[in-house]
Amino acid sequence: MKNSFVTILDFGSSKITCMAASRLSDNGEFIIKAVGQSAYSGFDDKAFYEPDTLAAAIKQAVSQVEAKMNCDIKEIYVGVPGAFSAMINSEASTTFHSKKKIDADDVAEVVKKADIYKCGADFAPLGGKPVYYILDGAIKSFDPVGIIASKLTALVSFSYMKKYFRNTVAPILLEMGVTKVYYLNTCEAQAAYISNAMFREGYSIIIDVGYITTNVLLCGGRGLLFARTFALGCGYLASDLCQVLGCDFNYAMSILEKVNLNLDIQSGDAYSVNGKMVDASQTNAVVKERIGQIAEYVIKSFRLCDKQIPANTPIILTGGGLAYIRGGVDCLATQLNKPVRLYDSVNPQTKRNEYTSCYGLIYEAIKTNNNKNGFWSFLKTIGLGKGDK
Repeated sequence: MKNSFVTILDFGSSKITCMAASRLSDNGEFIIKAVGQSAYSGFDDKAFYEPDTLAAAIKQAVSQVEAKMNCDIKEIYVGVPGAFSAMINSEASTTFHSKKKIDADDVAEVVKKADIYKCGADFAPLGGKPVYYILDGAIKSFDPVGIIASKLTALVSFSYMKKYFRNTVAPILLEMGVTKVYYLNTCEAQAAYISNAMFREGYSIIIDVGYITTNVLLCGGRGLLFARTFALGCGYLASDLCQVLGCDFNYAMSILEKVNLNLDIQSGDAYSVNGKMVDASQTNAVVKERIGQIAEYVIKSFRLCDKQIPANTPIILTGGGLAYIRGGVDCLATQLNKPVRLYDSVNPQTKRNEYTSCYGLIYEAIKTNNNKNGFWSFLKTIGLGKGDK
């Protein structure tokens, strides 16, 4: 029997978020029923910063949702952050004896043929997801089932999870009584959700600037073509202000709430922050300098991408950092010399940029929950506890 709702667990760079949500429609809409959250120290690409406090943070976030839903959570979809995941693309083709109507078995076969890579001893596979298909070497499609063709080619994105992440999180969840755990690539889920929410089926670039990390993603249809994570976020902006202005960190974060990079700042202008005046020109210069560095890292990231990216590919900014600084999106666009759009949603429940990774996990979890025994569930359940496969 399928649950009436799904529960996700998202590991951000400064907080852990748990959400319970239910499906509303076939086009990816859902309603969020409960949210739980806890602050923690985050991670880098090697480990959690304070692993001894991780269990308490996870339990706090999950228990808040259990209290609001008035039930014990036994099944959860865990997002694997970009720092603890990897991905690779692979292409495979199947040629039929004659033209035929493509069915789900044909698609499953070509996806299976594309799975040719070994993930190594430090990683565990999360499965593959088709980005797009090519019919008869010429026609691009995102859903080939029912189309008549003699050759089917698929570009498939395969995700992998660092075993360190699973080995750290799994025992905590098992001790809490969670007996079924499904791992999802957070970057992949977020890219798919944003592309769907903003009606993008072709190429799109998503830049998620968080608190201490930034994810740079290239979405090529319904899957991820490229992903890179680097340690730079809005927390660095506050640190810069601390050093230059001689203030404490919390006050620097308050300053960022006042910053407006679109203002024509004149000599002597100031921001009023908690009853104190802060030099606006100096503050804006510091913030713009760090945004320029973020832009440099974005550009360097794509130098590692082996895909041909169309010049008119839309760039979408999201995350809980730069997206909330007034003029931040325009400053980033200037530094990249490319138009940049801010993520937005017509649904008031899903408008918060700092939660787009959560929305993506919900989006994928609902699809997986509805198709656990069907072909489209490419995600693998990693064995945990007596309830797992």
